[in-house]
Amino acid sequence: MNTNDCYREWLTCSLIPRLMKKILFFACMALLIAPAYAQETGESEIVTPHFTIEDSINWGNITKQQVDQIARMAANGHSTSQYYLGRCYFNGLGVMKDRLKAVEYYALAAEKDNTQALYYLGFCYKYGFGVAKNDAKAQQFFIRAVKWLNEEMDSEPYAPYYLAMCYNYGFGVDVDHQKSVELYEKAAAMGNSQALVNMALDYQLGNNVKKDIAKAVDLFRKAADMGNPQAQLLLGYCFLEGDGVEQDKEKAHEYFKKAAEQGLPKAMEALAQ
Repeated sequence: MNTNDCYREWLTCSLIPRLMKKILFFACMALLIAPAYAQETGESEIVTPHFTIEDSINWGNITKQQVDQIARMAANGHSTSQYYLGRCYFNGLGVMKDRLKAVEYYALAAEKDNTQALYYLGFCYKYGFGVAKNDAKAQQFFIRAVKWLNEEMDSEPYAPYYLAMCYNYGFGVDVDHQKSVELYEKAAAMGNSQALVNMALDYQLGNNVKKDIAKAVDLFRKAADMGNPQAQLLLGYCFLEGDGVEQDKEKAHEYFKKAAEQGLPKAMEALAQ
């Protein structure tokens, strides 16, 4: 199963409306991405204004200069940089896409109990990205990730976000959609705008919740107000299509522009159309 097939199975119903076709890529990204967090390193991070390296990876606007810096730090054994580099190889950001290399870097970081690396390593084994599918190994990594996520719950905004996804899809824990929603809300309260985007996409697609376009738009708006460029882009599409809101092409252009100003490639494409 390739990436799109995997997420299509998770995030779509039998038919995908026109807007959903446009945002399917971002639904995939939303599942893979984590919220921003600051990591102390021996070398200063090169970041886009207001956002961290993690955000740049999440939204696909990371620069080659940033990736080169990550690679240098990963070579020195810095676990967070190894995790970052795994993400870059997984999605082909600043480097040629190479899922095998992604797994190798996730594994290096996971050896040092890097929580996100444990999660993504489990994900790779679960769906056969860069390795042979192995549910038993996937579960082992997810369980280790859940352990650390619980310990980091009140100190790291990424922790409730990842744990929400674990409960949403049964990664290392039993499926509990209500618990997942509570954790997304906790992550959002800690400043993780991507949790709001994930919730919005669930409501937009009717994924594990009753489909509610108006609720989705409200959540996109809240995340957009927090400066999340992905939310700004998706909200722009809602206004462009009149999906859950009154159609307003000027408003759509306004949100596309906000996202594009933060370097989001898909927003730049939307503006050019």
